[in-house]
Amino acid sequence: MAVGVDLSKEKGNQMKAEIGWKTHEHEKIKTLEIINNNDAVHTPYIKVFDGISIFFHQYDFSKFASPLRVTKDSLRLDYCYSGQVDYDVPHKKRVFFEPGFLKIDRRSLQNKSYSFPSQQYSGITIIVNTEIEGKDLKSVLGEDLDVASISKNYCDEEEYVFLRTTFLEHFFEDLRSEELRHTLSYLRLKVAELLLYLSSERIAQKMLPQETFSGGMISRIRQIKRYIDQNFTKNITLEALTRRFEISATAMKNGYRDFYGIPIHAYIKHKRIETACQMLKDTNLYVSQIANEVGYANPSKFSVMFKREKKLTPTDFRKYYRHHRQ
Repeated sequence: MAVGVDLSKEKGNQMKAEIGWKTHEHEKIKTLEIINNNDAVHTPYIKVFDGISIFFHQYDFSKFASPLRVTKDSLRLDYCYSGQVDYDVPHKKRVFFEPGFLKIDRRSLQNKSYSFPSQQYSGITIIVNTEIEGKDLKSVLGEDLDVASISKNYCDEEEYVFLRTTFLEHFFEDLRSEELRHTLSYLRLKVAELLLYLSSERIAQKMLPQETFSGGMISRIRQIKRYIDQNFTKNITLEALTRRFEISATAMKNGYRDFYGIPIHAYIKHKRIETACQMLKDTNLYVSQIANEVGYANPSKFSVMFKREKKLTPTDFRKYYRHHRQ
């Protein structure tokens, strides 16, 4: 079983009594199977180094409950590719975990109940025992690596933090390849690269603090995005949002941009254009009708904005899509 997951005999037997638990070995890749309320979770995982394992998640249901615990002195690194995860943290508000973020978690007691609002989730978990000696890591890096420094850099005062950087986005995109996931030497290089990046005090101090988010701010910004997603066709002003969610304009604009990587107005425009693209593909509505449906009273203004984003007019976009779909 993967290091970092507490499976002592007593707790292991208790878990088996509560849920179905199977492991299957195939070369270096193993599969963790948890049967819970008639839902089967098949999670491939691989032991990369002594004390470090990677889990590859792909779920297609709305809720999941698990008694899994991460052992003391371990870090859990979670990266979300698609879907959303909602869960409660003791003594704190509900936490929302979304695509593009890395969650660094040092809590020994993991949440037992997770919900997936989008009915699916895809992501990666890397569990690291921070007390490992790191001999294998040293053979890859050519130098000692203090894995425990990651906790000091990011979780010294918080149980968990969320990070979002271009480096992390590119790093985890590289791990999406099904073929490369079965290449142990490749995974070792990638994991060593990630740990080296996160263990750097210089990077933590100079590059990441502005993109580290508290649970309270995440919850507030997440509520704002949810409201926008439900009302993007309406005239949404920053002033109205600050009043509705009781947040200063500066904190809201900076928090939203840092959290989602895009300003609020730019996101609203992006949401409208992407919805219009789908309508151009799936319906025969006139361009003026689609413009009105996504929140533009002036069809000409809509066409200008659409061409600026997609490099084609709405009419040409529809023709191009339908021609290449045949």
